[in-house]
Amino acid sequence: MDSTGIASAYVTMTQSQTSSAIQTEIMKMAAASEANVVALLEAGAQSLEETTSTPAAPAPGLGGNIDVSV
Repeated sequence: MDSTGIASAYVTMTQSQTSSAIQTEIMKMAAASEANVVALLEAGAQSLEETTSTPAAPAPGLGGNIDVSV
């Protein structure tokens, strides 16, 4: 094997390792991003549940006693 063949094999191996490292890093970033979206959705659902579980009291003078007699 001549020096060109050795250099070519080394470059190919290095490119493969770099590609694998980049793919791994992209997958980690995607997983972290998805985890952040899930956390955001859970927080939103919890907030929505808290606001709908306890009805808000009407403002003073509104809706406490309604006279519906005619």
